[in-house]
Formats: sequence, C-alpha cells, structure tokens
Amino acid sequence: MPAENDERIYGLGIDTGGTFTDAAIVDMDEKTIFSKAKARTTYHDLSIGIAQAVDNVLNVSGFDSSNIGLVGVSTTLATNSILEGKGGRVGLIGIGWKPDPDWKLGTTKQVFISGGHDTRGEEVSPLILDEVLEAVSEMEGLDAVAVSGIFSVYNKSHERMVTENIRETLRVPVVMGHQLTTELGIHERTVTAVLNARLIPIINQFLNDVERSMKARGIKSQIMVFKGDGTLMNIRTARERPVETVLSGPAASSMGGRLLAAVDSCIIVDIGGTSTDIAFLEDGFPKVSKEGASVGEWRTRVRAVDMWTSALGGDSEIIAKMDGTVEITKNRVLPLSLAAARYEGLLERMRDTWETRFLVSFPRKDEKLTVEERRVLDFLSERGPSTPQEIREAAGIVLVERYVASLMQKNMVGGIGLTPTDLLHVRGDYIEGVVEAAQIGVEASAHMCSKSPAEFVESTINSFVARISEEVIKKIMMDERAVLPECMGCDFLLDNVTGRTNSNLLKLEAKVTRPIVGIGAPAHVWLPMIENRLGTKVIVPQGHEVGNAVGAVCSQVAETVDIVVFERNKRFILVSPFCDPITYYDPSIALRAAMKMAAEHVKVKAMRSGARDVRVKVETESKHVRSGFMSGSETTGWIEVRATAMGQPTIV
Repeated sequence: MPAENDERIYGLGIDTGGTFTDAAIVDMDEKTIFSKAKARTTYHDLSIGIAQAVDNVLNVSGFDSSNIGLVGVSTTLATNSILEGKGGRVGLIGIGWKPDPDWKLGTTKQVFISGGHDTRGEEVSPLILDEVLEAVSEMEGLDAVAVSGIFSVYNKSHERMVTENIRETLRVPVVMGHQLTTELGIHERTVTAVLNARLIPIINQFLNDVERSMKARGIKSQIMVFKGDGTLMNIRTARERPVETVLSGPAASSMGGRLLAAVDSCIIVDIGGTSTDIAFLEDGFPKVSKEGASVGEWRTRVRAVDMWTSALGGDSEIIAKMDGTVEITKNRVLPLSLAAARYEGLLERMRDTWETRFLVSFPRKDEKLTVEERRVLDFLSERGPSTPQEIREAAGIVLVERYVASLMQKNMVGGIGLTPTDLLHVRGDYIEGVVEAAQIGVEASAHMCSKSPAEFVESTINSFVARISEEVIKKIMMDERAVLPECMGCDFLLDNVTGRTNSNLLKLEAKVTRPIVGIGAPAHVWLPMIENRLGTKVIVPQGHEVGNAVGAVCSQVAETVDIVVFERNKRFILVSPFCDPITYYDPSIALRAAMKMAAEHVKVKAMRSGARDVRVKVETESKHVRSGFMSGSETTGWIEVRATAMGQPTIV
C-alpha cells in the first residue's frame, strides 16, 4: 500500500461489463495501475457487483480508501435499459411538427401542438395557450415529460415556455430537445430527449446506490461518470443527461487501451466474453460517430464512439454439425470448464452422458411470467443445470424451447456449452476452470463432425481468430467506403486474406498500417494470433484485463457548444440554444459575438460538469450555398461556430 506520507493522488475506476465488473486503483500522476480486481456483474442490481469489485480491489492491496481522490464509473445500465425497454413512463409534447406514421418515439403518451420556428430561428406559428394547457393536462400521472420543438436548436423559446408550464402544473422532470444536442433532425433529437427522460429514474437510483456504496467504504471523493464519447461528467450532470452514458463501456476501453499501451493513434480491439468491440483512436481520443449513437432500434443524436461491435467473444457457443461444419454462434453461454467448477455434479453427468448443452436459471427480481415460464424457472432453480428434454419430461411442457427463449430474453435463464474459452483450456493456453469438462465437450463435438479432438480444436481456433481478423478489416472498410460489399467474390477474398480458407492458386496478405491494442481478459491469448494475419504490430499491455476500469477514471471532462450566424436581407442573425436570435448589421461583429458567447458558455458548462484548468478552443466553418447555375457561383450561407472546452476532473 502507499507510504504513510505519500501525497500522490489515486483514482478508482469501475466498469460494469457483460460478464465481470472490473475495478482498478490508478496512480493518477504516473498513470499506472496500483491494484486491480474483478467481481461478477449482477444484472438485477449493478450496484451489488460494483460494491463487491470495490471491496475486492481494496482487499487485494490493503489500500486505505481515504487516499482515493477521484472515482470514475463506466456502466452498461443506460444501454441495457434502452435495449430492454425499461425506464420511466414518458410523455411527449411536440411543437410545430407531427411524426411520420412509421416513426417510433418510445413514449407512453404524445401530443402535438402549434408553434415552432424556421431554420433562421424565426417563429413560424405562435404557441396557443389553450393548446399548451390541454397538452400539459394530458401528461398527468407520467414520470417525466419530453418537449421537442421544430428547429428548437435555433430558438428554444417555445420549448422553454411549455416546460415552465409543465413544471408549475405537474412538478415532474422535463427534458427539452435543445438541451441535449444542437444537431438537426427532429426525429432523432426527439428520441434522444425521450430516452433521456426515460432513463432519469433508473440512473438516479443507480447513482444513489453508488454514492451510498462509496460513502460506506470511506470514499468521499468526487464521482465522475463516463460518457459514450470517451469523456467524463460529474454525477450532477449525469443525473440530468443520463442518455449520454450510452456506449460508455466501449469508450472506456478505448481510453484505457490508449493509456496502458502509451499509443495515441491505433486500433483498439476489446475482446470479452460476449462481444468484440473495435474502435479507432486518433491523437489520443476515440473517433466519434458523425450520426450519433444507435442503441438497438433507436437512432439518437448522442455523441458516442464510432464503434464496430461483433457478437463474437470467449463465451460464444460453438456448435458442431453432422455435415462436418462448425458454427461459432452469437449465443453467449457459460463455458463448460467454468460451469463444471460452479455446479456440483455437472462433471459426473457429462462423463456419463456426453451431454454438453445445459440450461440454468439466474437469480433476478420477480418479473411478470406466464405459468409455463414459471414452471421452467422453478424446475431449473430446484434441479440446476438441465437439458430441454429433461424439462420437457419432468415438467410436462411440450414447447419448452419457446418459454426458454422468452426467459433468456429476460436474462432469467442462460445456457452452458462449448466455447472458445474451453478450447484454450484444452490447449493449456488459459486455465480458470475444470479442464476435463472442456475435454469432454471437445471430444463430443469432434465426434459429431467426424474429426479428431486435436483437429477440431485447431480448426475451430483458426476460424475464431480469422473471424476477429475479419471484423477488423470490416471496420476499416466501413470507415474507408462507408459500405460493405456483399458478393461471393468479396467473401472469398476476405476469407483468403484472414486465413479462414486456403487456395492453391491465390494467397492474399493484409497490411494494416496502425498497431492494434488489445483490451479484455482473454486479449493476451487471442490477439497475438492475428498479428501475422493482418501484418501489423499487436500490443497487449499490462493491465489489459481491467482496461475499461482504467479508462473510466483516466479521461478528461469535455463539453461543446454550437452557435450559427445567418445572413438575411443584409442583416446577420446569431442563433444559439442560450437566447433568442440576435440581429447584427456587421458580419464581423456578429461573428465575434458568436465566438465570445460560445467560449463563455462552454467554459461554464465544462466547469459545471466537474472540470478544472479548463482550456477552450473555438473553431468556425463557413457553409456555402449555390447562388446561380454558373460554376463558382457559391456564397456563404451561414457560419458555424463550435467551442470545445476540456479540463481535468476536479480532485476532492
């Protein structure tokens, strides 16, 4: 543990992943890991897994928690809640627009009223008080309300007037569209506001639990929450803008990989049990998606890392078929080697029956279940690992697969099966569980597809490594071309270059021009195997297994502000989300005013989000429009002013 007079600052990074919750204590001066630990992620209550991980990391080193000056948390809660349709009941009041018939907005109730502005921030139609009052009354009994006006990013006055009425009448949280993004797109901006409103009660409860958990362990430092764009915000801002935490896990892995590998421009490959995430780092920061984050069916305007995700991980189920083929599926299961260590008697059953696919129940808070689902769950809870046939015979449920699929969707039932992790156990590359269980799984699968166990292991590992290599190439192709070609010839070339298939007449070789940095618990085993296939250096740094937790505490606070200056009838209109449009008669004065306003507001915004030593950068970009049919007949249509503020998180 630190020396008694040690004045260095230590940070505690926490990341809730799909399988494990990681914790790391980091020397904030040296940017090195002091200690690290893991705990199983507890889906029904993430704060339990966080508390266990924190206890583990403190116990590993005998660390005095009072030496922690900063806590950083990266959580999957927002992403998972959106994917699972969870959250508060939210109403929407749309101003000056109506949705297309096929638009999904995610609301419990929605009302659309007159009003709105145009692209210059000028009022198109006035608000009608009676319509406002009636719309607000429709929101009675809901948990939160989103207010989204057409072109409100250029004039927020109508959104604010409706919001004031809601707060006076209903006293529930209100989210305005212009607060979360200055990007155009009424559908995406509205979805962003609605999802943010839905997440408020969930994130508030989670952050309350985290605060209590830290205080109970004597940790009194500021808690920062990781954002999807790779930067930090304090708890107060996270409570207001929880939607900005979506995809924060992949962003944290990018920042952790950069720090641990000491490489600013690289390809981050984060391989875990559930998925493989790939991102590009440019000059120390992950590349941000231009279109905004997509979570399931929802397209938002949230700034997030431009991440390529593949459902390919160490816990992906491997299924051998009688035609000799082997499929590495998208299904996440508990590896046989780990299951045999966890469930008493499972190994003996495997020895006797050569059965290698089982179902198990997971403890979760009660949800609404059908009678059949309850019977399946009760059977698994009482009997432990079982096959669908055993459930069918003992519980008398014919269509058992239907109810199992529903319970799996609710994370109440999971599978046990053969995985890439088991193959590593058989080869001796990685041992955490019972090797014999993995061997039985390999022998049974090899027999199924008429291969020797050794041949089965090597060919399947080759396919898995080729798949990882393929995903890296696909990410590069998407960034270069923005589309993936679909044809048999393209598939042949991709299989050839990654080593999935061999040709006597053609041998292609890849040459990736940036190093690959590996993050995730199994990265040290899998990623060195792709080095020759992709023709680049692979770096798997010390601490890679807790890279996300390191990234969660080792980033900066950053905020942006956008202002636009339009020309109209020899007047210059400054349009911002902070005030009504302002008219100037001199373009240079209008531009200086916009730059000054943007710089002042972004600095305040960053400090409010927990930044210190704030640095502000202001950039301008002229947007041109064609003023005639002749070439070169373009004039400046408007000028965009973007101010970015960055600073270190405040240490308490």
